[in-house]
Amino acid sequence: MKILIADDDPIIRQVLMNLLSKWGYGVVPTTNGAEAWEVLQHDTELRIGLFDWFMPEINGMELTRRIREANITPFYIILCTARGGKDSLLDAFEAGVDDFVSKPFDKEVLQARLKVGVRSVELQSYLIQRISTAEAGLQSIAQLKNFIPICSVCGRAKDLQDQWHKIELPFPTDTGETAFHTCCPECREKISRVK
Repeated sequence: MKILIADDDPIIRQVLMNLLSKWGYGVVPTTNGAEAWEVLQHDTELRIGLFDWFMPEINGMELTRRIREANITPFYIILCTARGGKDSLLDAFEAGVDDFVSKPFDKEVLQARLKVGVRSVELQSYLIQRISTAEAGLQSIAQLKNFIPICSVCGRAKDLQDQWHKIELPFPTDTGETAFHTCCPECREKISRVK
């Protein structure tokens, strides 16, 4: 997995690049939030960001807000800063930061938090894929519904052998489209007796 680094301190940036590479991550280093934002416009493989809070041009908080407003998902953001305290932490989470690492950072803690980020991104990616598959299936059902003769009285559907069967789907398929309604022979006979 590729990680976007945004930090204006060249020493910290190099330390992070070395650690992340050693841990098996791809690394895309940037020197500030504006540069990181530009990279995000073109690199769709980036899924985790490790951002400094205070940087020139666009700081880590503003970069986080832009990412959340642009709905770049899944994208896990860890804010890395010397700034501490409850208010700073709450401000970061309010802006959309997923995790917070204090400088100077502990290598083991950073590695553990990156693993959490990877798990989160992988789970979000899996869920996005499953939802997309389910939505495509529902659209297919909605389209097929227009071609299957369905008795408008009893709700049974006619198969290819002209047999009528009660159908029950385990989920709603009402998409606002009208199905091809007809009347099965049994219901037609009942209706004709009423007339």
